Amino acid sequence: MGQQFDGFISGVSSFGFFVELQELFVEGLVHIASLPDDYFLYDEKGYRLVGKHSKRIFRIGDRVRIIVDRADPERQQIDFRLIT
Repeated sequence: MGQQFDGFISGVSSFGFFVELQELFVEGLVHIASLPDDYFLYDEKGYRLVGKHSKRIFRIGDRVRIIVDRADPERQQIDFRLIT
């Protein structure tokens, strides 16, 4: 918890995007509600999230830096937060 890592976006959905960490091969979710400073819309055809005002785009393959926000070992889920 609280550690920072580099990774890449491995999947995009209407509720956020999945990030695979480069060195650990662990995948977690950056929830759309945790994305800062904009309202993001899911572009289903382009498999991407687009900021309504900023036009910032998150798509598969993009490199990102995250921080581990939450981990639930029982459910095997990890939540990340984007570092801007």
